Amino acid sequence: MKSIFFISFLILSLNTANSAELPTCKDRKGNELSGSVDELNKVRTTNSNRPQVFVKGVVEKILPEDKSGNPHQKYMINVSGYKIQVVSNLEFGRIPVSVGTTVQVCGEYLKVGSGMVHWSHFDPHGGHPDGFTLVNGKLYGDVETPL
Repeated sequence: MKSIFFISFLILSLNTANSAELPTCKDRKGNELSGSVDELNKVRTTNSNRPQVFVKGVVEKILPEDKSGNPHQKYMINVSGYKIQVVSNLEFGRIPVSVGTTVQVCGEYLKVGSGMVHWSHFDPHGGHPDGFTLVNGKLYGDVETPL
């Protein structure tokens, strides 16, 4: 009987440890973003100054890394027909993506080309809302990591 209790306790503990609470993506006013296509459409059609967005898409292309200044990983995602470039600072870790990977990205939107999301990591200086990337339920960009 004690061994059944111990095994049940161990399984419950492991499940609780692996289900860490994921962050929510918030705009500069602290409003939670849902990641809806309607939110993205609104951002794309207004003159908001570098708004925060939360997008979910599938990686369509891996782009060459930007090695000038701080190194950045770059890739294109398809968000409901929109092609959006994601630029991720490698000082906050490499995002494990390949073509076909589904990602959720919280970051600052720029109207560059067909659209770009950057600052997809926490901001150690506090000048931007914190961003992050989720891949298969795993969080990236929440801490600065050595290259």
